[in-house]
Amino acid sequence: MPDTEGDDLEELREKVERLEDRNRDGESRVEMEAYDLKVKISSEDATVEELTELASGEIEMLTQRALIGEYQELEEQSLHGRLFGGE
Repeated sequence: MPDTEGDDLEELREKVERLEDRNRDGESRVEMEAYDLKVKISSEDATVEELTELASGEIEMLTQRALIGEYQELEEQSLHGRLFGGE
């Protein structure tokens, strides 16, 4: 697993190159995963680089929302435990 942002970027570039190699019928496709979230995107007009930029923004937004949701759930559990004892 990559340790630095530079490693993450290099891994992403390698994936883009593989996707370009598998490009069929003039359609660009990109798939990205982060934790249990997945973004799939394809286009006949956009380049793989454009799709990668779009998908990166989407996966970042989804990851932030997921983390906020997890944080809120932890806060609720903590509050419940203080009010009623137990968990």
